[in-house]
Amino acid sequence: MPAAEITIHPHQTVRTSSQWGFPLREDVAFTDSHGIEQRGAGKRVNRAIEKLQSPLRKILEPDEVVLYFAQGQIMPGLPERYLLGVQSHYLAPVGLIATNRRLLHLSLKRNGQWNRNVRCARWADVKEVHVTGILDGKLHFEFGQGSKIVYWRIHKDAAKKFRLLLDVLLPASAGGTPEALSMASLCPQCFAALTPGVYECPRCRLKFKNEKTAVRHALLIPGGGYFYAGLNLWGVAHAFIDVGVFSSAIVWALAALGKVRPPPLPGAPPGQFTYFLLAAILAAILVLEIWLAIRIARKAIRNFIPDS
Repeated sequence: MPAAEITIHPHQTVRTSSQWGFPLREDVAFTDSHGIEQRGAGKRVNRAIEKLQSPLRKILEPDEVVLYFAQGQIMPGLPERYLLGVQSHYLAPVGLIATNRRLLHLSLKRNGQWNRNVRCARWADVKEVHVTGILDGKLHFEFGQGSKIVYWRIHKDAAKKFRLLLDVLLPASAGGTPEALSMASLCPQCFAALTPGVYECPRCRLKFKNEKTAVRHALLIPGGGYFYAGLNLWGVAHAFIDVGVFSSAIVWALAALGKVRPPPLPGAPPGQFTYFLLAAILAAILVLEIWLAIRIARKAIRNFIPDS
């Protein structure tokens, strides 16, 4: 297990601060990938740590020291990236904290505050890591159990720093005993390990939102899947989209049946087939929209969202 005083930059003297109520390696956190102290990096880390100090005091183990912080996002799947476009860049923001023992993953609100979701993995449980990206960095983690997670939209300098840290921490952890062999979720109240698919903490009995309810909300309420997953802005936007698409599909279906006068349709031949085709296309769009909402909501729920 890497020691709290492990050497990261040979030309830097180990400097540990406890101003936040836990140990922080300033010689690592406030320097770039070459070990050169950066004033801007120090300010950025201090601002982030100030907002996360409360959970970190409870999460960190004895003799565990914070080495570095970077902000990024969980990389969404291909459907989200292709169907949502730029919107997908704002899904699942996280704070990534490298300690001498673990990678800590704290979900964040838009203002950088903790969003009551925490995951972690010990370095001994990490099987392989790749750092890629040109303008922004990506961290590709593979764990001993075979599970994978990719973090993207990480500042390129922070990605380089993580590459350096991983080159030091992973070999130093190679002799350790693997535990979870994956990224484990912790209860935000008592920080006990949570079991995937079981939406109640085994220690403090804190209840979490569940996938079945997320699916019901997505099917029955416009934007409901997003609202249930705590993505309220997304819920409002997609509620308007759902209602608009559903209303338009109904109008064109009624027009095809001759129940209402069809709206003007410049450039398209009027007729029953055209109206049915438009109604079918809009219905397919609505189904795709609901399917995507269910997919996004379920992914968020699986990271354990407190039901209060």
